[in-house]
Amino acid sequence: MVKGKNILDSAAYKKNPFLMPENYFSDFSKNLESKIALSNSPKKVSLLVKMRPLIYIAASFLIFIGCIQWYISKMTDIEKSVAESIEEMEISSPEATILYAYLDDLIIMDYLASDDE
Repeated sequence: MVKGKNILDSAAYKKNPFLMPENYFSDFSKNLESKIALSNSPKKVSLLVKMRPLIYIAASFLIFIGCIQWYISKMTDIEKSVAESIEEMEISSPEATILYAYLDDLIIMDYLASDDE
């Protein structure tokens, strides 16, 4: 224990650990200016990075057009099936033709889509 106290009291532990290098303040401005000049140099940006926003816009536009085309094709398929069902109704009974003249298209589609008969 006594030996430990002697180590802490020695000159190596009392020496200031925070020392500045020689000529620190005289070279400080030159070092800072050189670091600023290196950081302000223009960086080369590839064409792909520049075009990336345009590619994203084009891809989203193509997806939007694809969704619209899919929706239109589904609606035409539904209209064809409704038209075929109406033709079958006209062939089966003339009363259905009269009924169709007085009903709304949505009511007829709901009726044809339902499984209740």
